[in-house]
Amino acid sequence: MPSHEVCAVVVSYHPDADVLANLATLRPQVQEIVVVDNGSTPEELAALEAGVLPLGCAILRNPANLGIAKALNQGVAWAREHDFRYVMLFDQDSTVTPGYVKTMCSCFGRAQSERSLAILVPRYVDRRFGSVLEPPANGDGHLEAATTSGSLMPIEVFGAAGFFAEELFIDGVDYEYSLRVRRLGFTIDECKEALLLHSPGTPTHHRGLGGKSFQAANYSPLRRYYQERNKIWVAKRYWRTFPAFCAKQFLTSAKDLVKIVLVEQDKGKKCRYFFRGLRDGMRGRTGKAKE
Repeated sequence: MPSHEVCAVVVSYHPDADVLANLATLRPQVQEIVVVDNGSTPEELAALEAGVLPLGCAILRNPANLGIAKALNQGVAWAREHDFRYVMLFDQDSTVTPGYVKTMCSCFGRAQSERSLAILVPRYVDRRFGSVLEPPANGDGHLEAATTSGSLMPIEVFGAAGFFAEELFIDGVDYEYSLRVRRLGFTIDECKEALLLHSPGTPTHHRGLGGKSFQAANYSPLRRYYQERNKIWVAKRYWRTFPAFCAKQFLTSAKDLVKIVLVEQDKGKKCRYFFRGLRDGMRGRTGKAKE
């Protein structure tokens, strides 16, 4: 598949100079970039516009933070209206490596043998530690779920599966969509040759009993709320089809709670938000949360 058919969608939120550098690195590799700004301040937005307009990027401006799902949907809709066949979705803090888009397009063309491939993700490398972030894999050679940033998707998939679930606001949006397309018979694959520098959370490394090392993610209390609330929301809809995946998500939550108590800062507030998220998830609450 040719790279000139790809539109990159980048969601910005209080962007800084590093975001402009990421956009400048990405721009020569794609036909178009549309930046969806999610409620940055007037000063931040002015700096963003000054940096990206010379690059020829389009900008969609939201007056407030409408959530990652809404912003992604706006970007995908813009790409579809401008007759692009594929979208590549990015977080603002992800950095492409040389030849990234060309390699992803080549991988997609090889993998799409039966037109069932819905999402192709790169090999994620943590820019801080240089470690590879392994995706959740099936036993059939495909992936269980995809991370949004750096992913390549055909526009036609959205016609079949719909858009991202805006009621989730943030966290779990990518995993919910992954399960949705898989339930429709699509597949998710990884292009190991394409490397994306990506840094989820602000992890710290620790040693437990017996000297075994482990990593704590150190997400904010509000992010913990969304993570736990949305896991419940997703599980209610997909546990019958993907019971093992849903079970692993809750096992991860249990481990994260232990790490919060043992080594993270602001553990009291994080624990309160953690359990508040579980409660609201059971109650079916969605949308933007009150802090």
